[in-house]
Order: sequence, then C-alpha cells, then structure tokens
Amino acid sequence: MAAARLHIHRNTLRYRIRRAQELTGLDFAQPRQRLLAMLQLRLPPEAADP
Repeated sequence: MAAARLHIHRNTLRYRIRRAQELTGLDFAQPRQRLLAMLQLRLPPEAADP
C-alpha cells in the first residue's frame, strides 16, 4: 500500500528502506528508532542549527 501511494514498485520501497537503515544506522524494526526518525524528519531546518 505504501509503495502504491508513492507510485513506486514495492521492491523499490524495500530497497530504499534498507538503504536508509544502512546510511543512518537506525533499525526501523525498533519502534523507538522509527519514532526518532519520524520526529527528526519533522523538525524545521533551523532547529538543527546551533
């Protein structure tokens, strides 16, 4: 369903999720790590500046 909403093949979605895990070191099978990733993606860009 997620792949269809993104208009991509389901294998493409699997690849992108696996690649994101490799690049970030996060394990999206862990609920807390998924939450962390979702919250970080919602932060405004200026929130990352010291």
